[in-house]
Amino acid sequence: MNDDKLHFEKLKSSRKRLTAGDLFTFSVKNRGNFFGRVIIPSMPEDHPLTDAACLIYIYALESPSITIDYRTIDTRSFLIPPLFTNRRPWTMGYFQTLASPPLGERDILKKHCFWDIPFGKYVDEMRRPIESKVMPCGMFGVASYSAISSEVGRALGLPTLEGPEDY
Repeated sequence: MNDDKLHFEKLKSSRKRLTAGDLFTFSVKNRGNFFGRVIIPSMPEDHPLTDAACLIYIYALESPSITIDYRTIDTRSFLIPPLFTNRRPWTMGYFQTLASPPLGERDILKKHCFWDIPFGKYVDEMRRPIESKVMPCGMFGVASYSAISSEVGRALGLPTLEGPEDY
């Protein structure tokens, strides 16, 4: 995918192993820096998606710099619902890990909710059925860095950069 089809600016690529609590940043073109946390760095080997998937949160906090006091973010400030991705946003240089503060109780949702399209039901992060939708609710699947860019762009009201031919 061309960088001109993404809302993200390239930062610094990394192959460093992800850890729970990693605080990362990404830069949105003509905007600023936004932040996220790695909640589960690698799913269990028997996970229905893949053990290469990680669960991340992306927050609605924008800053002109890449620094932020991680204590100012919590589960009340999501830009988009929690999602699964892989290491590509980091290896491609779109996400940059800043620090690895430990996760506290207020940093993790009490219950995760995802819509599982093939099965038409709400599930938790392990694809266990849950009784009803719990907000925020994402989609059960692995999102590429391009899909994350599109989702962030929609949340920020930015123009669509890619079309069906890009998928």
